[in-house]
Amino acid sequence: MAPDRLRALRTLIADASDEMVDPPILQPAEVFLDLAGEDIRRRLFVTSTAAGRELCLRPDFTIPVCLAHCEDRRPAPVTYGYIGPVFRQRRTGAAEFLQAGVEWIGHDDREVTDAHSLSLAMRAAATLGLAAPQIRVGDATLFAALVDALPLSDAWRRRLVAWFGEPERLGQALAKLAGGQELTTGKGPAGLSRALGSVEPDEARRIVSDMLGVAGLSVVGGRTADEIADRLRDSATLSAGDGEAQAAARVLERYLEIRAPLADAGRALADFAAAESVDITSALTAFERRVALFGEAGVPVADTSFAADFGRRLDYYTGLVFELYDPAQPDGAQTIGGGRYDKLLSLLGAPEPVPAVGFSVWLDRFGIEPGIGGDWS
Repeated sequence: MAPDRLRALRTLIADASDEMVDPPILQPAEVFLDLAGEDIRRRLFVTSTAAGRELCLRPDFTIPVCLAHCEDRRPAPVTYGYIGPVFRQRRTGAAEFLQAGVEWIGHDDREVTDAHSLSLAMRAAATLGLAAPQIRVGDATLFAALVDALPLSDAWRRRLVAWFGEPERLGQALAKLAGGQELTTGKGPAGLSRALGSVEPDEARRIVSDMLGVAGLSVVGGRTADEIADRLRDSATLSAGDGEAQAAARVLERYLEIRAPLADAGRALADFAAAESVDITSALTAFERRVALFGEAGVPVADTSFAADFGRRLDYYTGLVFELYDPAQPDGAQTIGGGRYDKLLSLLGAPEPVPAVGFSVWLDRFGIEPGIGGDWS
């Protein structure tokens, strides 16, 4: 039964893709160390070459597929499909397991491609025997739009957007912003930080450069004078908030509490925006268009849940995120996960931003292990 389901899944993915790909199992470790979240970093299997370069067994497919796309310089738009083993140290389950998925790269109509992605993920679940998955949806774009609409400093905006999808860190930051506390509690040079925070960025960079020059240094801890100056100015700006910033923190806390069926989420978000007098019109329009396209693509929007605080612990995710669950599995682990990652290709070296979205199927959670089904590659 499992080999038949796996072959049917491969056919589904191949038919939806321009090319089936199999990136190298050994990947440059620094890419994952720089871009992947703490959770993946702790789970990598790392080795090194004779020349000392660190490599890792691929822990997923998204970054390797995007790396290969950048290296091959293939024209976009293009859709890649894959099935193969990935390797992660896990608390439960085998360290080697199979993933399958599809990545849409360079498709400009984001909402249409988002709908294709979730619709195909549902078809993949049905092919594997999960006809009625529980679906949860979030949207990083809405949170970023709200942060941008509030009276916050640029430093606070960067931090809050970067921490979306990390509930503990984001909650701590909002509590400190609301309470007028310091964001960080280390023993850093607070006086210098406050002094640099009171001058223009270029002047702050000149001061730090001169200080390092006097000490005979150009780089400290791998950071340049400009980077050190910007970090110190951020620390000053991220200190105790004024009344407006504290009110903004409360608005963000109320936003993160929003839960609704996806069919009703647009109205709930519009009511929130009106009540708080914040303008998130552009992001909300795209969200509502996407929901309509989901419905046209067969996604059961009335039974799909929207959670305003749902995001990925990866900085390159920029919009839609979704997860599919098997209600019969008590552990609550996702069986399929996906989302939009428009920042990733640029971080990997693409000369200009490239829209991208995709999903991955955790095949071991469907009872399909490596070695099942013969030649499925």
